[in-house]
Amino acid sequence: MTGTHRPLSEWVARIDPVPTVPTVGTNPINDGDERADARRLPLFADGWTRRAVTGPDRGPVLALHHPITGRTYAELDDNGAPLGIDTAGAELIERIEASWPRPELGADTLASVAVLSREIRYLLLRRLDQEGTPPPEAFHTLPWAPVTELASVVAQLIDGAGPPPLSDEALDLGHWVTPAALGVTGPLEQLYEGLAEPDPVRAARGATALCTGVRAADPARFPAGVAAALADVVRRLAAVNPFLRHTAELAADRLTGAPASGLAAVLDSDLPKAAAGAGDRTVVRRLEGDGPLSVRTEVTAGRRLRVTVELAVEATPERERLLAAYAGVFAPVVMSAAGGTTRYWVALEPRRRWLSGTLDVPAPPGRFEVAADEAVTGVWGLSPLSMDELTRSLAGADRAGLRAWRAAAEHTPSGHPVRQAVRRIEEQGDTR
Repeated sequence: MTGTHRPLSEWVARIDPVPTVPTVGTNPINDGDERADARRLPLFADGWTRRAVTGPDRGPVLALHHPITGRTYAELDDNGAPLGIDTAGAELIERIEASWPRPELGADTLASVAVLSREIRYLLLRRLDQEGTPPPEAFHTLPWAPVTELASVVAQLIDGAGPPPLSDEALDLGHWVTPAALGVTGPLEQLYEGLAEPDPVRAARGATALCTGVRAADPARFPAGVAAALADVVRRLAAVNPFLRHTAELAADRLTGAPASGLAAVLDSDLPKAAAGAGDRTVVRRLEGDGPLSVRTEVTAGRRLRVTVELAVEATPERERLLAAYAGVFAPVVMSAAGGTTRYWVALEPRRRWLSGTLDVPAPPGRFEVAADEAVTGVWGLSPLSMDELTRSLAGADRAGLRAWRAAAEHTPSGHPVRQAVRRIEEQGDTR
């Protein structure tokens, strides 16, 4: 699609030249189909040029013009209003699109992108991310200042300070930087709300999602100041929440470029023979880092994988507050093999000095990897999953694990997948 000029926005409106000043007037969005995505309409397949034209308020707006048909369409924002831009800005976008999908984005070009409206920067970077191969520095042009502001306040709240004032932009980050990373700004807002209200459940959910999102993001897409601010937040979370410590520290190390040590092991279900030749032996790998999380994996002669997860957290009032907010503690374990990836959840039962749980499931044939680097979550973290996904985890739980699953189900509504999965296991006659 090199050199093709198509809408950046999902919405456009035809401009009528009446009589000498083109206006959007009352023309319908997307020629009457608001549910369509203008970026994918066959209408814009070829032959369009980028320009700035006079809008309804006599200011220039971003538009597409077809020289042969004479049609012109203005691009609209989320509220249906034309996107304002000057001639230089429209020419900048035209140059970028002319070398699509691998545009040359040097320092001068990025400096020009950075002064476009935040709406147009968002739309341009979103399309670049979806269709092209932009350098990480391109995402530094997004409006990051409110993210840094909110992260700084969240760090203070974690330390116990009262909620300081925030700008309107920091209180509502919106979607403006999501082309750079998903699952970061929404959880940061949720964490702020949970700490400021305070609401321990909301804070725990936001903290868990933030560690997950930051760990999955490309750190090079964050400006240095933003990366430092987010790393500060997740390191503070690691210090106050032992359930999150391992994933939070991995996320912070990833943001700052520090060496990271994950909990992963490569295993093989085709076990070597024992020395005496009498049969196969089991193979055990123990995974542990500097924090409280440790994982023991064992492949047995019957091609079974047994995973034991332990969180070394003493029984204290603070642990009880965390347990109340989580309403059930679940450690994700990811098994990757040639046939694909399977995610299990190990229910952890609280004991005096730790929380622990065991999973016993069939091992895939041949070599495979087991990893436990994803964030430990509460029962609320399982709500987006299907009953079938959870049932395979319950099927691999031991008696103590099933007790933990049943206890967590009591904190969920009737349609929650945890409650449904527990019911299915019981209907199957499981007597553990």
